[in-house]
Amino acid sequence: MKTLLMLFLLMLSSVNCFSQQDTISAINAKDFMNKEVVVVGKAVSLKLASYGKSPNFINLDKAYPNNVFTVVIFNDYLKKLNIKLEDLKGKVIYVKGKVSTYKNDPKQIPQILNPISIEIKKEK
Repeated sequence: MKTLLMLFLLMLSSVNCFSQQDTISAINAKDFMNKEVVVVGKAVSLKLASYGKSPNFINLDKAYPNNVFTVVIFNDYLKKLNIKLEDLKGKVIYVKGKVSTYKNDPKQIPQILNPISIEIKKEK
């Protein structure tokens, strides 16, 4: 029984470490190209597409033109996420998706295009 409890605690601690490893800061996203991760950062600026246009941009931690990471979301995809981008401004958010750059050019700003999920960090 004691061995079973120790095994359970070991598994639980490894799950916790795994989730912390997968969450990266916006500034470090460039080190995770073509990997699926969760990026955390403050949504400091938004560029919303006008009606019928696309895409929308969320800059994390630094505003354009000094941005270090951008979330790009096309309007059709935004409907699937069921969020209002305006609600994200000034909040710390978690963005899950694959890190890439525009046209896979390493000189470009790292981004996540059409993320799997976006969540606002809950206040404690």
